Amino acid sequence: MEDPAVSPSIDGSATAAEQRPASRALMELVHRQGAQFYALVIVSAILAAVAIAIFEPAFYRSQNQHVLMQQISVLGLVTLGQLLVLLVAGIDLSVGAVMNATLIVIAVMNRHEDRLVLSLVVCLALGAAVGLVNGLLVSLRDVPPFAATLGMLACIEGALLVYTKGVPAGQIPSSLRPVALSGIGIVPYSLIICLAVAAVIAFVLRRGTYGRRIYAVGRSPDVARRAAISTTGTRVSAYVMCSLLAATAGIILSAYVGYVDPKIGGNYNLESIAAAVLGGVAFTGGEGGALGALAGVVFLLALLNVVTLSSLNPFTQLIVQGVVMLVAVSSFQLLNKRTAT
Repeated sequence: MEDPAVSPSIDGSATAAEQRPASRALMELVHRQGAQFYALVIVSAILAAVAIAIFEPAFYRSQNQHVLMQQISVLGLVTLGQLLVLLVAGIDLSVGAVMNATLIVIAVMNRHEDRLVLSLVVCLALGAAVGLVNGLLVSLRDVPPFAATLGMLACIEGALLVYTKGVPAGQIPSSLRPVALSGIGIVPYSLIICLAVAAVIAFVLRRGTYGRRIYAVGRSPDVARRAAISTTGTRVSAYVMCSLLAATAGIILSAYVGYVDPKIGGNYNLESIAAAVLGGVAFTGGEGGALGALAGVVFLLALLNVVTLSSLNPFTQLIVQGVVMLVAVSSFQLLNKRTAT
């Protein structure tokens, strides 16, 4: 009787035991290339900081820095979730809708009495449910990630409009506001939460078994299956985590703005993808990391913040922001390819 640990794979080309060392070697290569790209991002950020100090000194005012840190905390959480999905060669266009739903749920459930804890639990449960459906559609029904999550976005937005009749009511409880408005020194608690989440994800991706599975599934699902890795479970968990982080970002955003806007999360779909790509995350999966994604968030928001501080017409600012985003992402992807080679 053959030993199952060394029995041939379905195609007879390799064994599961042989694939595990190959997966580790693949991970080491990804980390080496990632370190080079992180250095590139850091150098670019330093040069950008110097240029901003020269051309837009208002950027470094304490009030603007506080606003920027709030933006980083929200977009950072969404981008970290988007990172996990991109690593398994997916994409999630429903994160903005999840954030919008979070604001509505908090406002509605606290309309007549303070039920903050329960409303937060409901928000997180809603995020997990959306992620679960997205993951199952992509993994079990083979629906393209773009189509699955875009359809989910339409379903959530439509449900919000039907429920609220286009006129959201309720209020954000004052007991939630300190999460965004208070902190340690000038650093808000929201940014501390974001950095803590980033540290956990970075550790898990680089040192944990789950991280190796994520990269293996993103790089080659077939190799992952031969190594006894559940591609379905890994993909589903990535989508669940993405939606959970989007719901968390929505909670923090509601604490910061203090009012209900059913469209406030719309821009986070594309901005989170752009920030992740800026940080070296590949659309093809299996490449990128939490530190790079967070660096991409800082870089992108700093550029957009400078455009906002300029004296340009608001409509012209939108054009400039779009051009800046396209040029920055294209340039970083080109530099990333050169660094990898």
